[in-house]
Amino acid sequence: MNERILLATVILALSPGLALADTRDDVMAGMQRCRSIPDDRIWLECAYGAQQPMRAKLGLQPAPDYQQRLVPPVTSAAPMAPPGVSAAPSPTAAPVPGRKASFMQVLTGSATPVAASTITSVVYDANDAFLVTLQNGQTWHQVNAGITPKVRFKSGTRVTIRPAALGTYNMLADGRTYKVELKS
Repeated sequence: MNERILLATVILALSPGLALADTRDDVMAGMQRCRSIPDDRIWLECAYGAQQPMRAKLGLQPAPDYQQRLVPPVTSAAPMAPPGVSAAPSPTAAPVPGRKASFMQVLTGSATPVAASTITSVVYDANDAFLVTLQNGQTWHQVNAGITPKVRFKSGTRVTIRPAALGTYNMLADGRTYKVELKS
């Protein structure tokens, strides 16, 4: 279903006279900004969020907030709110993982966090690895469950996720570090 919406948006954007150029240009510009996202699943979610200006113009149901927040802002100064959505920039807005830290940033621990948010839910898989959903909409899965004791997080726990070596991510919570991967 979402693939059809994406295809329809691209066709509308390429068909002259079917939609106003400024709305189509906004959608295409948003999709262009999504190109910087290396993960295919996150890129696709971003592309869906980039279509929000056209969805609002056509009176369609809005894209979910987490998709809209994935669209990189026009400038780094402040995220832009899609038409019809009142979204004030906040420190918990879902940043887009993808920009890797330099070797020196990872080594010194000065890499910019890709997420600083609060846990809204926690589930555990058969291997006792956690799957946390953050207030910003991201879901992170523990990848080092076999080498660490089972973690018991509570909703409301504040976490910070930073890029680590070899394209991986570390989650810092309650003074401990866990290796995690982004699920959504």
